[in-house]
Amino acid sequence: MPNKKLNKKENFPIAIVAHRGFNKKYPENTLLSFRKAIEAKADYIELDVHFSADHEIVVIHNGTTGNVADKDLVVSETNLEVLKTLDIGQGEKIPTLQEVFDLCKGKIGINIEIKAENLAESVVKLVEKNEMVKDIMISSFIHSEVADAKKLNPEINCATLEPIGGNYVAYFMAYLNKMQFIKHALKANADSTNPISIMTTKKICSKAHELGILVNPWTPDKPKDWQKLIDMGVDSIITNDPEGLYNFLASKY
Repeated sequence: MPNKKLNKKENFPIAIVAHRGFNKKYPENTLLSFRKAIEAKADYIELDVHFSADHEIVVIHNGTTGNVADKDLVVSETNLEVLKTLDIGQGEKIPTLQEVFDLCKGKIGINIEIKAENLAESVVKLVEKNEMVKDIMISSFIHSEVADAKKLNPEINCATLEPIGGNYVAYFMAYLNKMQFIKHALKANADSTNPISIMTTKKICSKAHELGILVNPWTPDKPKDWQKLIDMGVDSIITNDPEGLYNFLASKY
């Protein structure tokens, strides 16, 4: 059985994780999107973090702002004050991780995806400062960051994201060697493996659970895919449509 348990508001077989908030309907990684995920009864939001130039932890997916704003700035080379001038959809601004904690504490769990190196220590310190250790998952494709976070605070649920590698060859090799995902999680001392949904299998779920590891696939948005993953035995589903997933689960369980 898994060593950690995910927080769940309902007696559903899985936890609902809102990918970048309620990303299907609202601007991703915004306080609006996170508020709407809370209203949709998700168990967790998932978000992405980078450092700004002045070492603030900011919530944005890419290392540049061009995909969400009309100015293309390098996040790590731009101070928070300047980043805050950008409109990233419906009048929303790039939030800091602290602002997200202020909104979400006591209302919803948070899956924090680390998007760059040397962030783990600052993220863990902020989690501890806000006394939110039991409400947090720290995840990353950079497995050394996961290992660092786990060393800093073994009580935090940590997850290795899969597949690693940014090209088609690496992706294909990962597809052929999916059971390596569990080895990666064990090597990082992680509590969870978070694989892309199309590489998630019943065999992975069974073996992971034998070894005390949770399985949290990303990011299916269709009922047939949700049911397939539930039947495999996954522990949560990371989706862009938390409201749809909640309604689907409520109609069946």
